[in-house]
Amino acid sequence: MEASLPFPGAPANMTSLAFLTGGDVAPVGRGGQGIFGDVAPLFRRADVSFFNLELPLSERGEAVRGKSICHRGLPAVADGLREAGVSCVNLANNHVLDFGDAALHDTLDLLDARAIGRFGAGRSLDEARRRCVVGKNGLRVGFLGYTTTLPAGFAATADHPGVNPLQAYTAYQAKASLVEYPGTAPRVVTWTDSAHLQRLRAEVAAAAADLDCLIVYVHWGTSMSPEVHDFQREIGTAAIDAGAHAVFGGHQHVISAIGHHRGRPIVHGSANLLFDTRPAFFTAETLKTFLFGATIGPDGLRDCYVLPVRTGVNEPPRPLGRGDPLWQSIADDIGRHSSPFGTRLTARGDVLEVCASQHELGGR
Repeated sequence: MEASLPFPGAPANMTSLAFLTGGDVAPVGRGGQGIFGDVAPLFRRADVSFFNLELPLSERGEAVRGKSICHRGLPAVADGLREAGVSCVNLANNHVLDFGDAALHDTLDLLDARAIGRFGAGRSLDEARRRCVVGKNGLRVGFLGYTTTLPAGFAATADHPGVNPLQAYTAYQAKASLVEYPGTAPRVVTWTDSAHLQRLRAEVAAAAADLDCLIVYVHWGTSMSPEVHDFQREIGTAAIDAGAHAVFGGHQHVISAIGHHRGRPIVHGSANLLFDTRPAFFTAETLKTFLFGATIGPDGLRDCYVLPVRTGVNEPPRPLGRGDPLWQSIADDIGRHSSPFGTRLTARGDVLEVCASQHELGGR
């Protein structure tokens, strides 16, 4: 189907860009053109686009020992990325090193050869921290990638390849006296490593200084849970306070909340866009996802919207029309998770307009 997206035409003053992003992408065992189906032309119509590439693209390497789930994609996946015209991909996640350093190196080389931008991982920590910049219509849009999901050995170092780490911690506190109330469930407390958070602030501020728009991606949250933890709130607000115009996240496999800080969007998770695996813990909820679009101008993102999509599992993802029952189910999920953050959603054709609360807009 051809979904009705409110992409602007070429602006008369040529100082704005159509932006689009989607959820996690992990095509396992297949590649080539056609893997994104009817989503591909939607991405091609955007001036700037990205998503999280959740696996290495290589035929080399061995699965990491001790890791329960390892993903790897064929190099031919790059043909599908090129067909969709995606500007860049995030590589800061908990699967890009599933088949070791050689597979990561192959992925970096392949993306570079196909002129597909990348960020969030590299041959060293300096490269993993490096921003990706997309220039068009006189505007420069930058991307930085981080991950709080850090399998052992995945964090890049000065002389070792890996991902850009952002360490988060978890503690469990008793809610009541366990002598009086044995078996009481604990309270989960999370926070971000202070040195890592300060590094993020500094990197965001430095990157934003000479860009028209800076987008930060963080692989975060808890698998199969829409809950937004304290450490996610801490990271999202810190990134925007430091100069980011939007923050996007993934990893949960299910839809999470859309919030705002100082009027700027924080999309905590849009679930799986294309994920060719069905582990036992996946449910019908992992078939729900959405695209997030906006117009980028010199002042950041505006006219934000989402389009509900059915996740692609061994088939292309499918954009949904408003008459589809799954469209309504996805819209209800986004609204339920986002309402506590003051986010307002309004249906316009096949899409939902996304607006911050008046309180957040006042904080711009």
